[in-house]
Amino acid sequence: MDAEIIRFLRDISTPFTDWLFYGITFFGGEIFFIIIGVILFWTVDKKYAHKFVMTVLIVSAINLGLKAIFKRPRPYTLNDIDAPFDYYTAGYSFPSGHATNAAALGYTAIDGSKKTKYHFLKYIAIFLMVFIPLSRMVLAQHYFTDVLVGLVLSYILVYYLFKLIDKFHDKEEYYTLAILPIVLILMPIIKDTDMYVAGGGFMGFAIGYFIEKHYIKYDVRNKLPIQLLKIIIGFIGIVIIKEVPKLIFDDSNLFDFIRYTVIGGWAAIGAPLTFKYVFKHQEEKI
Repeated sequence: MDAEIIRFLRDISTPFTDWLFYGITFFGGEIFFIIIGVILFWTVDKKYAHKFVMTVLIVSAINLGLKAIFKRPRPYTLNDIDAPFDYYTAGYSFPSGHATNAAALGYTAIDGSKKTKYHFLKYIAIFLMVFIPLSRMVLAQHYFTDVLVGLVLSYILVYYLFKLIDKFHDKEEYYTLAILPIVLILMPIIKDTDMYVAGGGFMGFAIGYFIEKHYIKYDVRNKLPIQLLKIIIGFIGIVIIKEVPKLIFDDSNLFDFIRYTVIGGWAAIGAPLTFKYVFKHQEEKI
């Protein structure tokens, strides 16, 4: 039945729908997660951003562990199923990482809609949790059971992780550092590139968050033009860290780990420290 669903979706797909879902699938990837996480951290609420980032990284690590256990091949490995655009995602199929991210993003959007006046966020949540998993099936990257389990399991985990992190009160940075050794131990066990990426991001952000909270103490509030400049400057730093080293060093799991550790550190320490001094005369008086 799983394979039949993918065959049906591929049969009714058109070049337009392929391109449409190829664009939609971006919202479940690591880049979009980074975008949301750092915007929250730099301009909205550092503590809430920490909760979001740590939760997604923990859930992603669990997802990668399950993939390593089940080792299910992706749909496009079947002889009669082709992925459009020669789009072949590395790694195993079950459960879907994009569906996992969609549920995490969706729950965060729903939670945000309840805590703010931005009630439209719940509609964004529905869009993400429906169309990102669907895009993975249309593009022949995952089976229905892959996305269903990824979506449901992630939503449940994120719900309880949010509740758990709230119980840490003002000591969340210590608990985050306590989890770090577990993440580092899992990397050589799972031996997946995405695990090294998640592990590096976790370490850089966890250590960076501790240092920023205790020593930098940057106030994220500011006028809208300054907020936009912060986002631009911050993302320039991320792009440089992510892409420039590729021109010099060969790709490897260790290389990805180091690169994403620096990205996590830049997001948590480097960018806030830069903002604190570059915009110190323009800070809004609140």
